[in-house]
Amino acid sequence: MTPVSLRYVAAVLVATSVTVLTACGYQPAGAGTPPTPESGAASRLVEEAGVLRVGTNVPFVPMEFYAPDGSTLSGIDIDLARAVARRLGLRASFSNSSWDGLIPALNAGRHDMLASSFGDFPERRKQVIFVDMLKGGIAGIVRAADKAHFPKPSALCGKRVGVANGSATVAVAKTVSKRCVKDGGQAVSTQIFPTDREATVAIRSGRVDVALVDSVVAQHLAGSQPRHYAEVFDDVAPDFLYGFAVDRNNPALAQAIAEALDSLIADGTYARICAKYGITGSALVTRATINGGKQ
Repeated sequence: MTPVSLRYVAAVLVATSVTVLTACGYQPAGAGTPPTPESGAASRLVEEAGVLRVGTNVPFVPMEFYAPDGSTLSGIDIDLARAVARRLGLRASFSNSSWDGLIPALNAGRHDMLASSFGDFPERRKQVIFVDMLKGGIAGIVRAADKAHFPKPSALCGKRVGVANGSATVAVAKTVSKRCVKDGGQAVSTQIFPTDREATVAIRSGRVDVALVDSVVAQHLAGSQPRHYAEVFDDVAPDFLYGFAVDRNNPALAQAIAEALDSLIADGTYARICAKYGITGSALVTRATINGGKQ
């Protein structure tokens, strides 16, 4: 898989109206009360089978990937989805599908929920309801020994910057480069790789000086391989929210999932799951929100 929260969202980073959603009754966080489920709807929609059918697309470490045995699904999205299902009295059943087919399959009724590092952006909210559960952004990854040389985004001027093909990081690198030139500096030398993994590997091989990736990827990588990598500046682009996706015609299920997430947050399960994969601090949310993305 490619980093779904960034790889396919360059075109949707531009702020657009959420009128379509609010007109249908879906309110972003802070704009009103989320949809209220019908009485008993918390698991009625899927309780007959006793299963919450979850669509995903692997791998995207640390969100969804296979464990070393090659068959066991792991990651923040996966573990949280399992925990949410248990809170609803259900069992999570995962289907690994192509990225492009996830939302169509959800809307066709083949999945109940998607857990695949989805960024909550306006264009996507025309197709699905998001239950937001983690903060994301774009950060830099450098060799551990070079961290002091990259105190802020302007340090990218004149440097070789690795980005993933088709991701929002391509546009971010171009924006930074234009700013460098405007301020009298050197342009960024952008090098595009198939995925963020190749971009980060290129750091160690010396092909690039820094890679721009999802902030959760940067935090996980720097935390799991501190001798090799360091995370630098996470303010190179606006933050966003990751969310589980539910069919737009199923607000009751979205509300039930949000309530389950809130219970996981309240008892510490949520924080423990995220910490298991090296994600802590400001990346965590204090409550689940429905369509709370501001991008």
